[in-house]
Amino acid sequence: MAFTQRLLASAILPVFAILFAQFYYPEAFHGVQEAIQPYVADIPLFNALLTEPLLSRSDTPLVFSAFAHWSHYEKVAKVAVALADLGYPITFITGGIFEDDVKALHPNITYVPFQGKPDKLSEEDMELVKNLLPGSDEFELFMMRKVMVDGIPDQFNTLQQVFRDFRDRYGDSKPLLNLYDSALAGNHALQLGAPGLKPDTALGIAIHPYSLDSNDTFPFHMGKPPHQGPDAQAVHHEANQPHNRGLVAREISTAYWQMMREIGVVDLHDWHFVHTIAAVPDHLMLLGVPGFEFPRSQLRPNVHYFGALKTKKKPDSPSAKLPEWWDDVAAAKAAGKQLVAVSQGTVGTNLNDLLIPTLEALKDRDDVLVIATTVAVEPADVPNLVAPKNARVAKFVPYDLLLPQIDVLVNNGGYGAVIQSLTAGIPMVVAGKGQDKEITNSILELKELGVNLGKMDPSVDEIREGVTKVLGDKKYKQNVVSMSRKFDDYDMATVFDAVVQNAVREWAREKRTAGKVV
Repeated sequence: MAFTQRLLASAILPVFAILFAQFYYPEAFHGVQEAIQPYVADIPLFNALLTEPLLSRSDTPLVFSAFAHWSHYEKVAKVAVALADLGYPITFITGGIFEDDVKALHPNITYVPFQGKPDKLSEEDMELVKNLLPGSDEFELFMMRKVMVDGIPDQFNTLQQVFRDFRDRYGDSKPLLNLYDSALAGNHALQLGAPGLKPDTALGIAIHPYSLDSNDTFPFHMGKPPHQGPDAQAVHHEANQPHNRGLVAREISTAYWQMMREIGVVDLHDWHFVHTIAAVPDHLMLLGVPGFEFPRSQLRPNVHYFGALKTKKKPDSPSAKLPEWWDDVAAAKAAGKQLVAVSQGTVGTNLNDLLIPTLEALKDRDDVLVIATTVAVEPADVPNLVAPKNARVAKFVPYDLLLPQIDVLVNNGGYGAVIQSLTAGIPMVVAGKGQDKEITNSILELKELGVNLGKMDPSVDEIREGVTKVLGDKKYKQNVVSMSRKFDDYDMATVFDAVVQNAVREWAREKRTAGKVV
């Protein structure tokens, strides 16, 4: 009998304590409730005891959107899968080219296509691109207009339709949470006051270094390390003024704000496009870690680094598909050889810029095995591609299997590849221009994590010297290993989940303040 009484008391007393706190100390009770929300949202018992039931993750729909380009889509998709694994139902908006891929991502993810224009450039556009030099101002301007600006109306209209469907289904019983590829500018219009439905909270997912203008740095598009000296802030401030923008920055900013004006944006600025990317979301979610950035004296409180893109591999993952010569890698390592990988990337795909010169640069190194991946084309279709005896060539080898085997990665400096290499503890030789490559490569050089060749088409001698320098100086490996440990402090799913749960809590608080029932 005594045991039964103790058991009942232990079960009932907490209930009375909760009711007492709700009645006599409501503000304190709500503070505790909000603090524990991320930990109890999926526990029915706690929801039953609270006067304002908390939304479970499975009852918290999320909207995702991403560019229809693999280098953007696949990164945003990894975030979506991580949150779907936690139970969130997700609507994923992207181009039709990835429809089948999205539908296969996760049972909790539903695909919605962008309205309007096709995903890819028209035949006329492709003919124009062929006559432009990748990395040139003309190439960058053309591609940014086509990709970043011209698609804004279709992106905006698609988002509005998805948001209307959301409100038709849920009314205001659930928060509208929008997680988007930060460069997808149709989302910017909503944050800048364009007419239409606006999300309760917007999270921009940035897959590049932090791009907000600052007196601590040169503008993002300049790709330069910070000025040193007592006049540094004054130098940076002047460089960030609109009248000092180069051709591409000036033209893209003009086209961007003109498009925003046409859509009905009222909060107009003279910001550069990449500054706007970082300025407009309620929360900016940054791939990477603060240690792999130019130093800044302050960071906005709504900026959240989430480390690397970590994924759970499935048994039937494409990572299991390896080239027939893969055993040569283990044999080379057993023989004490150093392994160098070279990959061209997904945007600058001219193999004569980097891949073929790297094969030529290292062909006489008997102590080195070179692994070359052509990525965008089958090796057999590459004119005049002859693999030296110390090289192996494939279209693709998954980085999760390749990086642990090598000593140096030669790459054009795409941010995603650099982050993967850093987390694996692999120093780099980088050579690239355009997009985020110049600033990424400048950060890598400043942190002494590799050698930056400073151009997209280095000579054979420059590549040879760069690889020899990284292989011969232990500081690069030591610095990269130290940097890789910084990534251990971040878990992508945990960071995103915390921000989403806080957004749900803020939404609930605002509804309570307005006198509504959550």
